[in-house]
Amino acid sequence: MRTTLLLGVACLLSNAATQQFVMYTPGGDDTSVERADPIVSPGNISQHVHQIFGSNAFAPEVSYESLQKADCTTVADASNQGNAADNSIYWHPALYMEASNGTGYIRVPTNGHKLYYKNAGTGTPRDPFEFPHGFRMLAGDPFLRAAHPNLQRQNITQWICHQAVGMNQGTSGGFPTGVTNCPNVDGFNGAIHFPHCWNGGDFDPADPTAHVIYPSGDIENGACPPSHPTRLPHIFIENTFNLDAVYDAVKPDSFVLSQGDASGYGWHFDFFSGWKDGAIPALLAQCPQGSYGNEDIGTCPNFEPRSTPASECKLNTFFRENVNSPGKNLPGCNPIVDTNPAPQYVPAPRGVSSTHCTLVANGASSGNPPAKSSRTRGSKHSKTATAKRSKTSIAKTRTES
Repeated sequence: MRTTLLLGVACLLSNAATQQFVMYTPGGDDTSVERADPIVSPGNISQHVHQIFGSNAFAPEVSYESLQKADCTTVADASNQGNAADNSIYWHPALYMEASNGTGYIRVPTNGHKLYYKNAGTGTPRDPFEFPHGFRMLAGDPFLRAAHPNLQRQNITQWICHQAVGMNQGTSGGFPTGVTNCPNVDGFNGAIHFPHCWNGGDFDPADPTAHVIYPSGDIENGACPPSHPTRLPHIFIENTFNLDAVYDAVKPDSFVLSQGDASGYGWHFDFFSGWKDGAIPALLAQCPQGSYGNEDIGTCPNFEPRSTPASECKLNTFFRENVNSPGKNLPGCNPIVDTNPAPQYVPAPRGVSSTHCTLVANGASSGNPPAKSSRTRGSKHSKTATAKRSKTSIAKTRTES
């Protein structure tokens, strides 16, 4: 996957001052696609479908210690050598489109991910400059259904269709329109910036975005505010969806994320760190720079490859549903709504695809333990779903204005 044009321009301007390295997932579509979320719904089925990549120690509930038991990862250098220092897991919502034959929704497979780790922004860097054990965070806001009112925060997410000639970019972080196919090697690309300003505290399940926020001003190079003064490594991820594989079977412009978001503004990502101690600061310090945003980790003198190629690493699936076949409703209970912010629903039991949902109330929980897993899909593209605004959106990503 090549760097997008916009990112390439930005890197031309900032590379001289930025330490960074890049990793890839060369294996194509993710091997674990299911309603699992070890951060928001640890141990239980989650509200919507995610695509999960990284360490094969992935499970519905993980810890830093459990991730160290991995024997392979799907995250690698450009030549498919898995990164032995990174036992982290990463996940994002699945993308669906409406089938042109009227049978429901079809999942658009991924075609790879590109991960940038950077020493960016201003503020007091954590010493050592790496994530503490047990660190986890969310990027973006799954409940957002309109452009963020803060113009800088609109740059957290980015959608681009790489066409045969030129590109079609979405407005203010949402989906582009007029998309039929994206045949360029970069395909249909959804990118996101993670926050990196930390308050020094632990993750709080009741408020999962309280401990880390975006900097003031520029979301990558801005200053960390007094409330969150400690700067962590900045992660930027490009995700390529292989629209070319399904475009002739779907309706143009019928994109919807698995949480019922037809706007694209609710694009989000999760990260649970499994990095070995000392690896990130050493890579940032020693990796060659000057490739205009494409400092392949495989060129770093201290890169430690795994014996198993990344494309041969498989993650287990724990909640078996049909997440790939066309269906009238998205997996779980995820009606398509344009209320902003969107309501939050109680996760539906495994095997259920419905638009008759229960709003989250105080004390609600998922309560459906894993069985063994697979896949599910679709929901009629209806922007008139009967949903009210949730008063308990616990997973909203905070931003510093």
